[in-house]
Amino acid sequence: MSASRPWHPLRRSLGVLATIGLALGCSSHARAADSWQAAPYSLGQGLYFPQQGLRIGGYANLQYYSLKAEKSTLQSRDASLFVSRDIGSRWQLFGEVDASDAVKLSGGHSGGEDSGIDIERLYVDYHAGQAISFRFGKFLTPVGQWNLIHADPLTWTVSRPLATSAAFARHAAGAMMFGTLSLHGRDLDYWVFADDSKNLGIGHDQDHAFSSYGANDSIRNNFRQATGARVLYHMVNDRLSVGMSWLIYTLQEPQQKYQLTGLDFSWSTRYATLSGEAIYRSGRHADAPVEHGGFLEAEVPLPGRLYVVGRYERYRTSLATQTTTLRTLGINYRPIQGIVLKVEHREGSHNARLAPSGWLASIAVLF
Repeated sequence: MSASRPWHPLRRSLGVLATIGLALGCSSHARAADSWQAAPYSLGQGLYFPQQGLRIGGYANLQYYSLKAEKSTLQSRDASLFVSRDIGSRWQLFGEVDASDAVKLSGGHSGGEDSGIDIERLYVDYHAGQAISFRFGKFLTPVGQWNLIHADPLTWTVSRPLATSAAFARHAAGAMMFGTLSLHGRDLDYWVFADDSKNLGIGHDQDHAFSSYGANDSIRNNFRQATGARVLYHMVNDRLSVGMSWLIYTLQEPQQKYQLTGLDFSWSTRYATLSGEAIYRSGRHADAPVEHGGFLEAEVPLPGRLYVVGRYERYRTSLATQTTTLRTLGINYRPIQGIVLKVEHREGSHNARLAPSGWLASIAVLF
C-alpha cells in the first residue's frame, strides 16, 4: 500500500481488534499464569485452554503426484496454524496462518521458490444468538459445501473439483451475517456477505482459478468487490441437505463484473454418501463468455476405516471452446482420528491444462 493511499476505517478496525485480542491474552497470562491448564488433548481436536477460552490447532499435509507431461513431485502443500480465542460469551477471534509449498522435490531437484506464508483467515465473530451472528475480516467465501471445508484432512480426495475454484475467489474480506433458522421444523442455514478486498486486502493470498496439481495456475480469481448469499436446507433427519449460492462480483484481473449461481447437495445413507455441486457464471455484458460445470461424487465405506471415492466432473471454462471431463477414483483411509491417507487416479478428456491425468497421493494430519 502506498503512503498516499488512505487507511480504510474497517481495515484499521480489524487491526485494532486483532491487537486487542493479543493484549487480552497477554494480560490474562500476566494476571494468572497458573490458569493456563490445558484440557486433555485428542489428535484432531486442537489444544484447548478452558480458562482462557483459547484453542490452538491446525493441519499439515505431504503430497505426491505423478501426472502426464509433468515430473513426479513430492511437496508439503500446506502447513496451517489455527488460533481461536473466546472474548466473553459472545465474541470470538479466529486466525489461520498458512505456509505453502515449503518443501518441494521434483525430478530429483529440490525447490521452495514458490513457498510463502499467508493469512488464510482472520476475523472476529459476534454471536447474537443461534439465528444470527456477524463476522468481520477475511473468511472463506460461502459458495457450495466444499469451499467451507477445504482443509486437506477434511476432504475426501487429494484433488479439488474444478467447479469449487475455477470461477470465484475462495476468500473474501469484509463483513458477513450468518446463522440458522427453523423452517417447517427443519434447519435452514444462511450466509449473507459483502466483500471489499480492494480496500481490505488481508495477507497476500492469490486464489488460483485452477488449483489441481499440474494445472496452469497463472489465472487468479481474487475479488475486488463482491456481494453474495447462500442457503442450506436440512431434511430427512439431516441426511439430505440442499443448498443454493448467489454472487455478484468484480475480479481484480480482469476488472469485469460477473454473476454466479450455484447449487449443491449431500445425501447420506447407510451404504454410501452422494454429493455434488454445480455453478453457472456469466458476465454482466452480453459479449462476456459463460463458464459453467459441476461434479457428482460418491463415498462408499468399507471395513477397516477405508472408503472408496468416485467422482465425475464436467467443466467448461471461458478460456477455451472445449468442455473438460474428469473421472477420479480413489481410496481414503483414516487409521485413527486426525490422520488421513489418500491415493487416487485421475483421467479425462481436454484436461491437460486444467487437471492433467495421473496419480495423486497424500498424508494429512489434523492436530
